[in-house]
Amino acid sequence: MKRLLYILLLLPLGLSAQNMYNVTPFLDNDLIGTARFVGMGGSMSALGADLSTMSVNPAGMALFRGNDFSLTGGLMVNKSSALYEGAKAETSKTLPCFSNLSLVLSMDLNDDYLKFLNLGFAYRKKNNLSSNFEMEGLAGNFSQQYIMEQLYRSNPFDVNKLSSDMYDYLNYNWLTLLAAEAYLGDSLGNFITYPDTSLVWLPDEIGYYQEQRGGVDAIDINLSANISDRFYLGTTVGIYNVDYSRYSSYSEYDSYGPIYTLENKYVMKGAGFDIKLGAIVRPFKYSPFKVGVSVHTPIWYTLDEYTSATITDPYGKRFSTTDYSLYNGDYSVRSKLSTPWRVNASMSYTFGTYLALNAEYEFADYSATQYTSRSYVAKAQNEEIKYNLGNQHIARVGAELNIKGFALRAGYNYSTAPFKSDAYKNLGNANVTDTSTEYMNLYDKQTCTLGCGYHGKTFYFDMAYMQERQNAEFFPFYDIDFVNPGAKVALTNHTAVATVGVRF
Repeated sequence: MKRLLYILLLLPLGLSAQNMYNVTPFLDNDLIGTARFVGMGGSMSALGADLSTMSVNPAGMALFRGNDFSLTGGLMVNKSSALYEGAKAETSKTLPCFSNLSLVLSMDLNDDYLKFLNLGFAYRKKNNLSSNFEMEGLAGNFSQQYIMEQLYRSNPFDVNKLSSDMYDYLNYNWLTLLAAEAYLGDSLGNFITYPDTSLVWLPDEIGYYQEQRGGVDAIDINLSANISDRFYLGTTVGIYNVDYSRYSSYSEYDSYGPIYTLENKYVMKGAGFDIKLGAIVRPFKYSPFKVGVSVHTPIWYTLDEYTSATITDPYGKRFSTTDYSLYNGDYSVRSKLSTPWRVNASMSYTFGTYLALNAEYEFADYSATQYTSRSYVAKAQNEEIKYNLGNQHIARVGAELNIKGFALRAGYNYSTAPFKSDAYKNLGNANVTDTSTEYMNLYDKQTCTLGCGYHGKTFYFDMAYMQERQNAEFFPFYDIDFVNPGAKVALTNHTAVATVGVRF
């Protein structure tokens, strides 16, 4: 059944919006914020009184009773390990990170009912996607050329009559046009395969390399109120900027050397906004126990993607979409995207001034992600999202021990992956200019954090360390027969951050 679905969706659909795998990284919220927030595993939604809480539960800002300013930066090390057909490839990337700049202005209203009204501002890194990835191994009976062949059969052309403007009018999938230019066929004009469907150029090995840079930045504006020291309300408006780029290179080799190398360049830029509403309640008058709840609207994005590609043929000659004039080989598509709603429930308890505990749960239905275009293609992509994505569940716990201004912190996160077990990239729903066939299905993610700090009357300093571990399966292309093994991937992120702040 799935094979039939895949073949049907390979039929040419024309231009489309973003591919599902291009946007799923922006649906998550990375654990990025002040060092105190990171040290407690991001689990502070009911505890409050930290500048990073405005991005999770806006009501947490209502617990401030004075002005506060902080700056956070650090170092991040991303590592990946990919095992494919007995071959192991490892990569590592070290990057500085400026993750948070926050301010809260607190107004004491001297009222028995409305005690404090607070205004908060923050810059934060929502998604940091900078990383490298590599895989290699034996080809076996698999080749990306079969994908080229399937796309060609769904919309064939005469390889001997291709015009010089073949990329300009978007009549054919760019991947098949590049394959034709690279002479992935025989001297008789057979495209990719002989009539008996055996490959003209049979690979022994395959290799893949990828570089990602950028991500999503956010500016938060928060308004919160303290009502009778029992009820805390807040709202945050988030404004987002997307600036992301990806370079990838896929190669197939035989005993004589490279058969061909396909290079892809992809850039996404855009902007969006959302609204967050939150509340914290202290249900018992003389108890420090608090419960919290928050709701995040979808982020409404307007996104532009830019694609170009280059192929090197078996004889070392390069052909690029940038050689053509109408779109300069760097074709852009604009789309609108709405992320899923998010809800968060939390509770906290403090033992005097010595120990603070917080636990919370967060939920998002990734299958509710929507492209807002009314085109048939957008509808097909929304159906693909419903088929491949599901619910995400996140559990967070955090603890803080304070002794005379010195603090020790620890936290733990568990996040389920929204990808269904048989999710795949459907090129039939991709833009005809999309020449990348690879995709990665992420599994559950675990995050452990540690932190420490000193808080004086005016100045404070915090540090935190975070380790994220996540397994995944990487496919250089989709195999409709379900016999192509994916690379077993281990992703590890080590992050150290420090915060300096002042109360005034």
